[in-house]
Amino acid sequence: MRPYIDRFITNLLKILLICLSLTNATAQSLNGTWAFRTDPNDVGEQQNWHKPETNTASWDSLPVPGNWDLRNEYAQYVGKGWYRRTFATPATLNNRVVRLLFEAVYHDCTVWLNGQKLGENHSGFLPFEFEITKLLNPSGTNTLVVCADNSLTRGAIWNWGGIRRPVTLEVTEPVRVVRQHITPTVDLAKRTATVAIRVFVQNHRAALGSVQAAEATGTVQLSAPNNFTRSLPFRVSVPASGSASVLIQTTLTAQETHLWHFDNPFLYTSAVTLAGASGEKINRFGLRKIEIDNAAYTRTSARLKLNGEVIRPMGFNLVPDDRTTGNTLPTWRIKEDIDLLKGLGCTMTRLSHLCLPDEMMDYLDERGMLVISEIPLWGYDPRADPDSTVSKDWMTRLVTNQYNHPSVIGWSVGNEIGDYPTVMKYVEGAIAYTRTLDSTRLVSSVSHTAQFPTDIVDLGDIGLINKYGKNLRPITQKQHDLHPKQTLFYSEYGIGQLFENLDADLDAKTLIDSLRGLPYLIGGSLWTFNDYRSRFLGTKEGSGNRPWGVVDVYRQKKRAYYSFRREHNPLRAMTVAPQGVTSALVSLQPRGVLDLPAYPLHNYRLLWKRTDATGKIGQSGLVSLLVIRPGDAPQTHSINWKPDSSFAMTVELLAPTSDALADTTIYYQKPTPPIITYAMGGRIYYNAHSQGGMIRVHFQKNPSCVTYKARYGEGSLTHETAPTLNDYIEIPKVALGKTYQVTVVGINGAGGTALRESAPDNIRSVTVEKLGFAPPAIQHVEPADGGFFIGYASPDDDYAYRVQVTDTPGDYTKAKTVQSLTPGTLFVPGLTNRSADAGKPYYFRFKRLKDNYFAINWSEERVVTPDGGQRPAPPVLQGIVQQSNEAVVCFNPVPKATGYLLEYRRGNTNTWQQQSIPTVQTGRFILTGLDSKQSYEYRMATVNAHGQSDFSPTLTINPYAPSRRNR
Repeated sequence: MRPYIDRFITNLLKILLICLSLTNATAQSLNGTWAFRTDPNDVGEQQNWHKPETNTASWDSLPVPGNWDLRNEYAQYVGKGWYRRTFATPATLNNRVVRLLFEAVYHDCTVWLNGQKLGENHSGFLPFEFEITKLLNPSGTNTLVVCADNSLTRGAIWNWGGIRRPVTLEVTEPVRVVRQHITPTVDLAKRTATVAIRVFVQNHRAALGSVQAAEATGTVQLSAPNNFTRSLPFRVSVPASGSASVLIQTTLTAQETHLWHFDNPFLYTSAVTLAGASGEKINRFGLRKIEIDNAAYTRTSARLKLNGEVIRPMGFNLVPDDRTTGNTLPTWRIKEDIDLLKGLGCTMTRLSHLCLPDEMMDYLDERGMLVISEIPLWGYDPRADPDSTVSKDWMTRLVTNQYNHPSVIGWSVGNEIGDYPTVMKYVEGAIAYTRTLDSTRLVSSVSHTAQFPTDIVDLGDIGLINKYGKNLRPITQKQHDLHPKQTLFYSEYGIGQLFENLDADLDAKTLIDSLRGLPYLIGGSLWTFNDYRSRFLGTKEGSGNRPWGVVDVYRQKKRAYYSFRREHNPLRAMTVAPQGVTSALVSLQPRGVLDLPAYPLHNYRLLWKRTDATGKIGQSGLVSLLVIRPGDAPQTHSINWKPDSSFAMTVELLAPTSDALADTTIYYQKPTPPIITYAMGGRIYYNAHSQGGMIRVHFQKNPSCVTYKARYGEGSLTHETAPTLNDYIEIPKVALGKTYQVTVVGINGAGGTALRESAPDNIRSVTVEKLGFAPPAIQHVEPADGGFFIGYASPDDDYAYRVQVTDTPGDYTKAKTVQSLTPGTLFVPGLTNRSADAGKPYYFRFKRLKDNYFAINWSEERVVTPDGGQRPAPPVLQGIVQQSNEAVVCFNPVPKATGYLLEYRRGNTNTWQQQSIPTVQTGRFILTGLDSKQSYEYRMATVNAHGQSDFSPTLTINPYAPSRRNR
């Protein structure tokens, strides 16, 4: 590995650990358990709940960060919720200033300290802070109280209530760096860049009783993993009780300039320090150039350029929440979502209606994605008014917070607000105002009314439009005809809600084909990546989950995920044709110039691997591809191997970011039979007609199968179900009281039949009960801190759900019982985490309650181990594809990982080299700088919020064999 990359990754981890936004400060986390109480009648302030002397013995307790909606008792609660905790005054004040920082509280909140009101905040998605130095008890306990109100809803998105992001106490010098705004300008002709850094400094001496101005001196230290470093001194005069800024500029030579791209997200670091002050203000930035040409559609090329190259990007919208962490966005949820999106070929998007936290923006910078950030202004909203101070405040804070992120290429001042009476004046003014905050990025507003001649779509730098339908070509052409000067990008497009079931799909090819070939339309982002909880009118599922996504609320992949992944392939086609038993020809068809997506492919690779039935890699190799541009001629590559008994061979298109954007698998053998874990039969209808029964069979998935189907019958296996991606199969309309034989077979592409008969002991005999109703289908089980979540199907006629938990398998005589009215998901609390190395397993069964207390069967017994404080399991190394001086490390991702640590060493040394892997879901990592003549040993560990796992077993890879050369 090149030494500078080693240093970069190591320094990156250090930066993340201290949090990029912290300045010359001592930070104390106020996260943890807080006292909590709902206030449905709005009497808390009147009854002095904010006073330190208030008795909280009867209050509940909740975690911060957290959402009260994640608890069964408050799952539907809308209104005010009070949080309260105490903390000690920092011992290291000594003429220093103390500030209280909230990353986000949803949505409206009031904050008190020691009975004194600090202020209010009216955004559930933006950070805010208070200077509290004079309000602290000098030598005692302080009482902090927050009243949050989640009454405001935004569109169809759930209004998760509470202190949803971290709370921090920060102690700084009285003169401090508030922030830096970094503005790079790239000269593509010279391959150089100018970087302007405006440093903002604030004087807090008045908080300490002084009115003295400050003469501050400091340094901006620039650095990058290409060994670039530069020190830039500055001086600034800061008035008493005021702030000032200073602008520092520098030019980078061609050798020092490395451009940021979604396929090569190269980041520089700027660290600002003040003389005589501890700590530093650290931000990262990228060098990139975005150009949009509103006349180029009349020619044969599209009109959006990144670093001088035409791109026609595609993406997805994300609803940043789930059913087990709400909208708290822990690190593992942020990384898993962005990694999954990158694996879907998401390159540009108006990612969210909501302002995303800095931690998520940092990861978007690292992974490479073009994003338009938006304030949460939606629909017929009175804030879409030119005199609204709220929308202006939101935009000011959004731009201020996200200014340095290279992933952000534009701002949106609202979404689908075209029906509001004053919208034209609002958008015109809001865009003009936003340009005063940032003149370097695109500014626009999302329109759903561009089918009319007078519309907000004409006011922005890019035409962001939303439309739905199976064939969007006619309405797209109409919008262009009415607004011919605008470049168009679908900030939302789609057909309609799918289903939660993983077999849900839509015709992605026909949908995107209707958008291809239009020179004035440069791309689009699907609504949406994920299903999400919602109260909105028309939500299809009884679970309360709105099923627009290509993954469900737990991020399980639907068929639609694979359909859109195929259409987002940066190649039009990739085929693998066997040439005898020891070679194959891989054919690559580039995209057309006006295709979607379409962009040049730099430094891509073909990865091929021959595997056994468990996915372990045998023979393998890499093919480095030359630049592939839209409109290029097809190309072919030959791969060769020695005779073997492999189960399958997979060829992947590997991006420089280690994301596999396309793959083709050839199966040589039929799959291993899946193992049935449980089978039952019961009633599903109230009435007693003879076919009112259902059989459900659960099974363990295995990597040799692509899909699964059940075979069943009364005497023989004469019937079969459609193939499924689920880990259970339901057979409806079977006769009550009858006994059926049922088995499950796996399906892959082997031999054309794609079926393998199950072993005789995998055939179950199931009697469909006449009286007992079937339990809910358990769709997801997720360990949590001190408990676990159950996700389940919720038919409309269910009214309650009950779970019993025991630490003795099969014995429920003294079981803990939890009951909830909440459809879709419930939480089982009050369990033991045990130590970091040995979790405690619990066993549970689950049932539904229906009207008139009908007899309901319990589900099968399942086992789960709460994971609070638990170190993760090590990853399973599938293998190392090592060729020449590079290797691709292939592994199975671990749930809730925040990263991995790879160790490798030459076979003739005892010293391990370390490589941090920040991604969590790619399952691949490209390692370069190896010695092609040496053998290497590899091992990996998983990292999560609670520590590092043990290392995986060591793999030894011998030197690359020239006889296995590919071309």
